[in-house]
Amino acid sequence: MTCGDNIESHPGFGKSGNAIIDDFILKRQLKWIPYNKFKNVEYLNEGGFGIIFKANWLNDADEEVILKCHKNLNENLYEFLNEWEYHEKCLDSDNIINFYGFTKDPNTSKYMV
Repeated sequence: MTCGDNIESHPGFGKSGNAIIDDFILKRQLKWIPYNKFKNVEYLNEGGFGIIFKANWLNDADEEVILKCHKNLNENLYEFLNEWEYHEKCLDSDNIINFYGFTKDPNTSKYMV
C-alpha cells in the first residue's frame, strides 16, 4: 500500500466485519482470506488457548497451512493482536511460523489465523 492509496482499496480492508481486526490487517499489510479459499479443513488438536486445524489454502501454491482458532478471541482480542504483533517482530527466525492473515469460519463465526 502506498501513501496515496485509499484505505478502502486495500484488499483486506473491511472484510472481517470487525473494525479492530480490519485496522490490524491494514497496518501490517496482512490478508483477509475468505474461508472458502481453504479446502480439506481437518481438526488436529485442541489446547488451552485454541483449536488447531490443517487445511489446503487455494492460493497459487496450493499450500498446506495451519489454522488456529483462538478460544474467547472476541473477549481477548487486544491480547491476541499484541501476541501477533510480537510474533511479527520475530519473523526473521527460521523457527517461527509464517503468519499470512485472518479468516472467519462461517459455520462458527470464529476468527482464525
